[in-house]
Amino acid sequence: MIAIIGAMDEEVAAIRNRMTDCAEENIGPVLFVQGYLNQTQVVLFKSGVGLSMAAMSTGLACAHYPLTGIVNIGTAGGLLESQCVLDQVISTQVTYHDMDISVFGNPRSFSSENRFVFNADPYYIEKAKTLIGDRVLVGPMVSGNQFISEESQVKTILTYYPSAICVEMEAAAIAHVAAEFKVPFIILRSISDLVIHPKNEMSFETYLHKASDRSAQLCFDFVGLV
Repeated sequence: MIAIIGAMDEEVAAIRNRMTDCAEENIGPVLFVQGYLNQTQVVLFKSGVGLSMAAMSTGLACAHYPLTGIVNIGTAGGLLESQCVLDQVISTQVTYHDMDISVFGNPRSFSSENRFVFNADPYYIEKAKTLIGDRVLVGPMVSGNQFISEESQVKTILTYYPSAICVEMEAAAIAHVAAEFKVPFIILRSISDLVIHPKNEMSFETYLHKASDRSAQLCFDFVGLV
């Protein structure tokens, strides 16, 4: 069974609309929906926004279901000038951009010396790469408890994580919990806004539904391969 996690109603709805044979179950504050996506058994749930909610809900899923993998879908903010809204992104690594314990020798980087860098499953990455089109980018991502909308925020992120392709608010926590439970994961997102552009928060509101749908379709195609 593969867990599919979205942070917001729009992201989860885009997946549920593609599922069959659905059955609901509440565990604590989280609604889990079991069913089939592209003939693959899945459990879908909304993590909620932010790292704490993502960690809590993912932990519940790992503890209560026989998970063989985790797919985090939804939207992200693009960090590259070459990106366009609705481009899709596939993770290789993910870490927290706003965690700083470098004073204890843990660098803010994607290096192996940072013990909070989590690697997406190599098999999942290779399968996802077979779905790549013209507007799909594979690379490292960063997460934090901030909606990134200021140039100064981008500058700080890229100072420490210059290879990051996007930023969002849940993936690192999901990956962290997945690593603790030894469940393979991958992040499949779609760009809803470009952080380097002015008024990107307006772009986010405008493109949320379209980006969610694009991410859901990528997820649909992906689970059919694994």
